[in-house]
Amino acid sequence: MFARRMLAILCLLTLTLAAPALAGQSGIPGAFADVGLGARAMGLGGAVAAGSGFAGDLVWNPAGLALLERSEFTAMQTEQFGLVPTYFLAGALARNEGFGLAAGIISSGDALLRENTLLVGAGRHFDALGNLDLGMTLKMRYASFGSGGTGEAVTGSAYGFALDIGLRGKLGPAELGFYVEELVGTVSWDSSERGSYYESVPPTASAGMQLPAGPLRLATDIEIGLAGERPVKAALGVEWTPHPILQLRGGMRQSLDAEASRFLSLGAGLGRDLEQGGRLQLDTAYLFHELGGSLRVSAAYRF
Repeated sequence: MFARRMLAILCLLTLTLAAPALAGQSGIPGAFADVGLGARAMGLGGAVAAGSGFAGDLVWNPAGLALLERSEFTAMQTEQFGLVPTYFLAGALARNEGFGLAAGIISSGDALLRENTLLVGAGRHFDALGNLDLGMTLKMRYASFGSGGTGEAVTGSAYGFALDIGLRGKLGPAELGFYVEELVGTVSWDSSERGSYYESVPPTASAGMQLPAGPLRLATDIEIGLAGERPVKAALGVEWTPHPILQLRGGMRQSLDAEASRFLSLGAGLGRDLEQGGRLQLDTAYLFHELGGSLRVSAAYRF
């Protein structure tokens, strides 16, 4: 019954998204790039579409917010390839069993190009849908560019919004997830050179599975672009918990086109329960890429 319901929902979503994609109504803006948020997620190669029950599900699959057992504050910092500073702050509230809310902000760049994204999301469990978790994230974006330039630098700003949706469930011991990023998404630009114009943001669909096996957790994802010529990407990850306070991770993410590119990742986490009843979690991940490596560092407090 669960598999049949899952398949029906996936088919409906795919058909809904395919129509605008095949009509060629989407472009690929270069701004607001996905650099990979969260040290735990990137330590697993980004194979977290099945959800995890942490605040980071706000950006990876909001259906995972239904798994929240504790409220949480989390922060991450990275410099992509040592060039672009990116910060991610989020808070999640476990309202009751099977329902969670989250909000966050992503800020990246400098005076030449500063991008900010505000995110608000929720996930909820529905017994009536065959024990499925559903979630959505609304993203509001703003960017400014050229303010730090000199001479005849192009200046301007941009704003936009997007809606992401996700679902997840279990099939035996396996945890399954499906996530559509940019189900609806647009960015409006106001440039001193080109004037005002807008671009629609192409959607992507990700499906993933996580399988717990004692102290190990195995994860795999596949990501498909639903417009343009974006390559299919696959991700694999493994997490080993040799001790309740220690997690070790490894992962790989690779495009499956003719000019395949990949990154490998290694990560670790340290968590400690505090006397006040909360838990402090520190995570780090390092990504090895042909364009250069980059470090992710995250800190979270759960209570």
